[in-house]
Amino acid sequence: MRFLYLPLTLLILLVLESVAVRFIPKSITISDLIYIPHWILVFSLLILLFYDRNHTYHGIINGVIFGALFELVYTDLVGVYLLAYGIALYLVHLLTKVLQQNFAVSFLLVTLSIVVAEFILYFIYSLVGQVDMTVNQFVQLRLIPTTLSNILFLLIIYPFFVKRLTKWQEEDQQIK
Repeated sequence: MRFLYLPLTLLILLVLESVAVRFIPKSITISDLIYIPHWILVFSLLILLFYDRNHTYHGIINGVIFGALFELVYTDLVGVYLLAYGIALYLVHLLTKVLQQNFAVSFLLVTLSIVVAEFILYFIYSLVGQVDMTVNQFVQLRLIPTTLSNILFLLIIYPFFVKRLTKWQEEDQQIK
């Protein structure tokens, strides 16, 4: 039953991402700023940091699978989120071999991964002609608001899930 905790949490986050956009105040949504919740990516990063070990890839696998599900449900172009999440998560996986696991590192890695994923999404969508923004407009109108909103999400879920993920990981180690 324990092996279902991670996918079930990610499935709930997939559903809640679409609901979260509706709760943004009207005064903010009237502006040109674009807020994209990357909750699946943020939680997958927490899995990668606090559940995975050097030889496991639960965070990357779950992030890529649920990135693909996100595309099937919410976007027109299939493969973009899968690629962006996969690259961002793999980059963080490589960095976790050198960095320690604490809040400051988690904060920096989540910020880095969101920026990497957003630039990959911007590049691909620009390449196929779905986005008509300059890089400067993209940074001001989408990258900064998206990064800040996802950091806020990290600040909310971090205290609840870090201990839980560590506990699940230790329980799984005892079973093996």
